[in-house]
Amino acid sequence: MGVGGATVGGGVGGIKVETPGGATAGRVTGGVGVAGDSGAAVRGGSVSGAQGARGGSIANVSRGYADTAGNRAGGSVTAARGRNGYTAVNARGGYGSGGTGQIGSIRGVRGPGGNAITAGRGASFVNGQFVGGRSWSAVNGAFTRWNAFTPGWIGRYPGAWWPGKWAVWGSAWAMATWPYASGYCGCSGEPMYYDYGGNVAYEDGQVYVDDQPVATAEEYYQQADQIAESGADPTNEEWMPLGVFAIVADENQTQTDKVVQLAINRDGVIRGNYQDMLTEQVTPVEGAVDKETQRVSLKLEGNDQLVVDTGLYNLTNDEAPVLVHFGPDKQEGRLFIRLKQPDEPAADGTDASTTQPAP
Repeated sequence: MGVGGATVGGGVGGIKVETPGGATAGRVTGGVGVAGDSGAAVRGGSVSGAQGARGGSIANVSRGYADTAGNRAGGSVTAARGRNGYTAVNARGGYGSGGTGQIGSIRGVRGPGGNAITAGRGASFVNGQFVGGRSWSAVNGAFTRWNAFTPGWIGRYPGAWWPGKWAVWGSAWAMATWPYASGYCGCSGEPMYYDYGGNVAYEDGQVYVDDQPVATAEEYYQQADQIAESGADPTNEEWMPLGVFAIVADENQTQTDKVVQLAINRDGVIRGNYQDMLTEQVTPVEGAVDKETQRVSLKLEGNDQLVVDTGLYNLTNDEAPVLVHFGPDKQEGRLFIRLKQPDEPAADGTDASTTQPAP
């Protein structure tokens, strides 16, 4: 079967749809059950492709297998070409039994002018969280300013934000797992991982989330600004730490001189500090989480244009993609790398060192 210029064969339960406007879509799914010496096993998968009437196309191969021991390996490969000539390929691995295993992804993007960009990273997936990775290990290994955001530190920066009360035992460096952070501020549902350039993409002035158009670029910026402004006047002064993050512009970056410390209250208001360690300047951070979309938006005190976009689930992981809006018409990706202060417990009272690799 030809779908969007691709040929698909060997499937069970195939379907092809062609709209009056000229768009086509196809999908093949299959499931096979076998019984061997070690018992039954099931393998399921899907292949799908689509071509829009205006020239965009996408193909996806996904799923994995499960056996009677509970082992599962899921993965996907996606290729897409936009109307403007950009092509992208993404391959992502899966995880094994008990929710523990290895997650990895590698991405390649080629622009219409022939320029190619590739990026890959690996990280463990433990108890619903992405843990560690090459960037995490490198940045933590090079970091030395572990005394920042402590009671002694605040005395040197009188304009910095400081919590009225920590909601849990610990300090600004403590991390919060997704179940604890989401329950604390009332975010429900499955966690949403905002991967900018992946499941959140800009094309022709439109923003797509999971391949669905959600807003224009200007509207998306305005939404971020409104979310951040909604946290302007907190009434609850009990704060749960989300942790301290290094800010890097490239996944291969091994050192940083810019860090951000964040905390959240039960109303979903976010506060913290941004510190440029070269200039020793500290700027308070204000923002909030939208509890329906789990989208987090942050602003620096005194800067009305710049808005940082990410997700609450992102901030419970060791590597958090973020999108920096410099205004309605300019956006750049960054990566927050969690800085784990030695022997710092998690915000839910567990020992964070049991779920994260040592620096």
